[in-house]
Amino acid sequence: MQNSPLSPEQWIADLFSSKAARQGAVIRRKLRDVERYAGLSRFAAELDRRGYRAVENAGQLVIFCNREPIRKFGKPLSLKESGTETLKVSVSLPHRTSAGTAL
Repeated sequence: MQNSPLSPEQWIADLFSSKAARQGAVIRRKLRDVERYAGLSRFAAELDRRGYRAVENAGQLVIFCNREPIRKFGKPLSLKESGTETLKVSVSLPHRTSAGTAL
């Protein structure tokens, strides 16, 4: 871990000081870069501290820089553990009426 002129703490601070992150938007980083520059444990601890969440797909981390619910569309979510460290995902599904239709 660490091939950056920034310390892991500085790298994380730089990531979350981007305009998109400050505005509560979504940002994306390669999982490999997060592992290399910050470490997954340190990164996950910072997500927890901020109340943010992230999901991983095809080597990319999508980071939700807000505390809003995350809704998944499409087929049911399948979770795959990769090693000892996994990121927690909170999924909020659309509410259904008594007739079974989505609101």
